[in-house]
Amino acid sequence: MEAKRGIEKSTIAAASAAAISVVLSDCDLLGEIFLRLGFHIDLVRAAAVCRRWLRAASDPAFLRRFCDIHPPRLLGFYLTYYSNGQRFCADFVPMLPQPPEDAALVRRGRFGLDSFVSRSTRVMDCRNGRVAINLFRDGDFTYGVHSPLHPGRGLVTFPRPPVMDDKELYIFREFLSKETDHELSYFWFELRYSSNEEKATACVYKLQGDAWSMQTSATTQIFGLHSSLLNTLSIVLIDDKVYMGITKHNILVLDLTSSTFSTIKYPNRVLEVGGEIMLSRANGSGVYLVHVTTLQLCVWLHRGCDGSMEDWLLLNTIGLRALCANLKISNSTTEDEDDDDTYVFIHAVGDNAEFVFLQMYGCVLHLDVRSSTLQKVYGLTVKNAQVSSVHPFFMTWPPIFPALRE
Repeated sequence: MEAKRGIEKSTIAAASAAAISVVLSDCDLLGEIFLRLGFHIDLVRAAAVCRRWLRAASDPAFLRRFCDIHPPRLLGFYLTYYSNGQRFCADFVPMLPQPPEDAALVRRGRFGLDSFVSRSTRVMDCRNGRVAINLFRDGDFTYGVHSPLHPGRGLVTFPRPPVMDDKELYIFREFLSKETDHELSYFWFELRYSSNEEKATACVYKLQGDAWSMQTSATTQIFGLHSSLLNTLSIVLIDDKVYMGITKHNILVLDLTSSTFSTIKYPNRVLEVGGEIMLSRANGSGVYLVHVTTLQLCVWLHRGCDGSMEDWLLLNTIGLRALCANLKISNSTTEDEDDDDTYVFIHAVGDNAEFVFLQMYGCVLHLDVRSSTLQKVYGLTVKNAQVSSVHPFFMTWPPIFPALRE
């Protein structure tokens, strides 16, 4: 009897092993299993098992599906502020609470910028795990890229940006980044403005090797600069176009390919009530506009081609008063509170307008637009009350897989 039971167990075990082998050797089934992994680090671990698993996990078509289901996680953000109104400082603030896997990544990385000894430190851009920073040390400026998740790389320095004429009024002098096939390209963008002639001249340089190469230069008439221009930098590079929310009536668009300007009219509501605005990239084509006024946030999408107001689609409207009251951070929770006395700054908007970083009531807040949930992520003090910018930091995508050796 015992021998018979032993034979039955062996038969069942062999059948199970055979079934598992069939599943794990089928790349299609293996991909479906991998899609159930919730964290990118788990995908890397699975890819390290064997060559077949590595090929399945690193397949571009599979990675697109995985990213749609499990988009890169927001690990935290860099807060750049004026320290006592004298110099720039930048702190990394992790998003809390965090899953253990994300917390472990943050612990192993080097997110702080204090090791780059500098009298002034400013984060200029942050995309796909790389942080572009501006340091002032030894009486000069240094520009470079830091990779917090790969601290061994150190600071990769940029050549000095093109010399600029300080006699002219500059609206923008900023780094912009563009991601193509998971590779980053960096651009230096400057917009000069002549108030006498009401003309603006844009110059765009691209970093190529160890030098900045002029990509385009164009001039256009410009009327009515936006009142919030100095508070928020509403500029975004999408494909080969630079979108600038800098005037009261239109978004200014510079086409890098044709070196021409065009305009997109704001939605009627934005024109009528004013307020804070910021632009955001849209997948495919188009641009998002986030607008805040009187404690109400609206998300618009523009996908038209003629630049008219009819091309705007209102996607979402979120009342901030009730959300702030739930967090118990507002000055008052009564209906009689004067909304005009509560000013809201927009510091960052995620791609596809999925989230927004706001400053109000002495706090930095993270608004998840998809779920309409608000979270306090940073409390401002007298030292850092003058926030210059917020740059979200996401987990690098695609993951870095083990090298395949045949």
